Amino acid sequence: MARTAKSAPQRATMLAASAEGLPTVVLVGRANVGKSTLFNRLAGRGRAIVSSIAGTTRDLNMVRTSHDGRDFMVVDSGGLELYANEPATERAMEEALRAVAMADLVVFVVDGRAGITGADHEALELVRETGRPLLLAVNKIDNPGNESAASDAYALGLPTLVFVSAAHGRGVGDLLDEIVAQLPAQNPAPAAQPDLRLALIGRPNVGKSSLLNRLFGYERAIVDSRPGTTRDPVLVRLKVGDRDVVLIDTAGIRRPARVEGELEQHSVGRAIEIIRRADVLALVVDATEGITDQDARLARLVETNDRALITVCNKWDAAAKLGRRVAAFARDARERYPFLAFAPLLFTSAVTGDGVDQILPAAVAAGNSWRAEFQTARLNRILAEAVAAMDPPLVAGRRLKLMYVTQIGKAPPRLAFFTNIERDIPAHYVRFLEGRFRAALGLEHVGTPLRLEFRRTGRSWADSRGKHNTSPAHAGGDAGRK
Repeated sequence: MARTAKSAPQRATMLAASAEGLPTVVLVGRANVGKSTLFNRLAGRGRAIVSSIAGTTRDLNMVRTSHDGRDFMVVDSGGLELYANEPATERAMEEALRAVAMADLVVFVVDGRAGITGADHEALELVRETGRPLLLAVNKIDNPGNESAASDAYALGLPTLVFVSAAHGRGVGDLLDEIVAQLPAQNPAPAAQPDLRLALIGRPNVGKSSLLNRLFGYERAIVDSRPGTTRDPVLVRLKVGDRDVVLIDTAGIRRPARVEGELEQHSVGRAIEIIRRADVLALVVDATEGITDQDARLARLVETNDRALITVCNKWDAAAKLGRRVAAFARDARERYPFLAFAPLLFTSAVTGDGVDQILPAAVAAGNSWRAEFQTARLNRILAEAVAAMDPPLVAGRRLKLMYVTQIGKAPPRLAFFTNIERDIPAHYVRFLEGRFRAALGLEHVGTPLRLEFRRTGRSWADSRGKHNTSPAHAGGDAGRK
């Protein structure tokens, strides 16, 4: 287990960043004793994937929760399997022990229904070596009559023992009382909300977890050459200049027809939920394969959910050896998937580190553009220049008149055009307007969608401007632009 020999500052960085400075409670134990079900009970929501298949949890899963006025972080870990022969299982155990070493309190979970095994004793000895405070949760005790059958748990010699049923909620309140009683006395002020939520998405085995580890500077996510290693979302907190960024690694998303089994369905569902909640999505593609139809489907999902997007072409070191060139790759991507043109293309290698330092600045820029606000007078100057450059088309025999434009929303930016016609405006002219406004506003290839709406009005340009010149976008100027 030499890989656990990271320096103390690195271990402190891992949990301090993830736990936001709050007291940390880590759940440990053998595989399939119910840690993830108990984690969900303590968190108050279905955060971790739960399955009867042993070894479901591999990455650390963390959530902030509270009980009796105390805020703390609860951490779900992979199973402590001392004789595991799978590399991913071995690394899951290493990550669990690293978390234990920095925990304020460790809850050792056993299966009271199955009884205490030699493997429980051996796992507990490993945890005891860290010297961290311990309490014992005997799980799967669904009714009081089962407690006597689980009395062998006392033989583990821990001073505090709580019988619980994570599946039914029995005893969870008592466990929370014990946790709060044993937390450190200090209760730091809650951390501020992040400035940006950035999620890595993509197909399985494109290198998302490797990129997260490169960006974080620590093996926070487990990396394996086999697809499907990441199951729960993995969150870390980073500083990018003066910006506070939460970085999220998600499970790989395959085409619906290829999704197999309950675990993968849960993983994919959780990843899609993250897409709808993040500010910026980094779509990671395998540069050796090029942008696939499934990659394009994911990009469409991001765009239809009004999120900002950057495209990370990973494994470029391997792609370059195959003779691929950046210019040709970018040209082919734009030609095949023109709707992706708004997203920047970054070329990286998680293995060598090349290009990885571009990701966070590009994500911050995409987030800034996604939230941008523009002065109304500036928008109308751009509109006048666009009308002068190309006459508005005829629509059903009538000439389209664009009288006025104003910003009506952000995240992403939304522009409303006041016109004499609101329907059936030719798509080529809408694309022309979007291109002109993107170029003039600095929104080309920065990662934000730009929404255009057309609203019919009988008022003149001057009347419309008189009504809207006190709008927030007009009064606020370009304050939202960075």
